[in-house]
Amino acid sequence: MKSIKIEFSKYEPVDFLWSELIEDYGFEKAKNIVSQAKDLQKMNGKKNITMPIIFSGTGGLALIPMKLLKKQDFISSFKDTQLLIFNLKKKSFQIIKEAS
Repeated sequence: MKSIKIEFSKYEPVDFLWSELIEDYGFEKAKNIVSQAKDLQKMNGKKNITMPIIFSGTGGLALIPMKLLKKQDFISSFKDTQLLIFNLKKKSFQIIKEAS
């Protein structure tokens, strides 16, 4: 398993990455990507410790430690339904609070 380090202080929180994901992949495929991210969390994640992340440019998935986000005060509390969409090129990310 490859490990990468993301310094969230260098990235901007935005509110448009979910809509871009839908535009890029279509609604059904975007929903499927979210479902796969949630499945990844269920199979390999740790409750209240990891969060699924979707890389918007590729549709790739990973798990990240929530402490990275808490450290930067991007989240104060965590819900099992949250996930993060990350765009490396645009240096931005979006936390989806109620993914279903």
